[in-house]
Amino acid sequence: MMNWRALSQTKQDRIWSEVNKLIKWKPGSRCHHIIPPDPYRVFDISSAMSSKAGHNDVSGVLSDLETSILKAFQLGTGKNDVMYALDWQHDGYTFIPHQAMPKDEFGEWPVPVFPNGDYYFFFHQDFSWGLLGDPWKCTITVFGEELLEAIDHDPPILFQDK
Repeated sequence: MMNWRALSQTKQDRIWSEVNKLIKWKPGSRCHHIIPPDPYRVFDISSAMSSKAGHNDVSGVLSDLETSILKAFQLGTGKNDVMYALDWQHDGYTFIPHQAMPKDEFGEWPVPVFPNGDYYFFFHQDFSWGLLGDPWKCTITVFGEELLEAIDHDPPILFQDK
């Protein structure tokens, strides 16, 4: 997958160290509190995890989430800006939001936006903004004024008040 470039272990360790300081996250502690820098907003995504939601409903909502978030990433980046996509305890990647975003055999990015069982984090190359998916709290936290404004411009269905 051309646009998704796996991080070396050294680079991944360095980025996770930076991330843990930035969002004051201590993985492995009893409480996995994520405290992002201001401004930030926490979105409840539990409706997409509900057993009451039909498969087609969930599939459409997740597709809309991915499309809207990619647009927001594109609004917040220059043509050649790099982003980090991190999957807790798995391979992390760099990618350029303005290039093609190939998917795997399951129809997903290597690190999906929706946290379907693991922590999935996305950061701008300078760590000025990002998106933090927490599967245990059923939330996606967005931080950084630029990304918040981009998401407000075209919010995913999942982030809209019901």
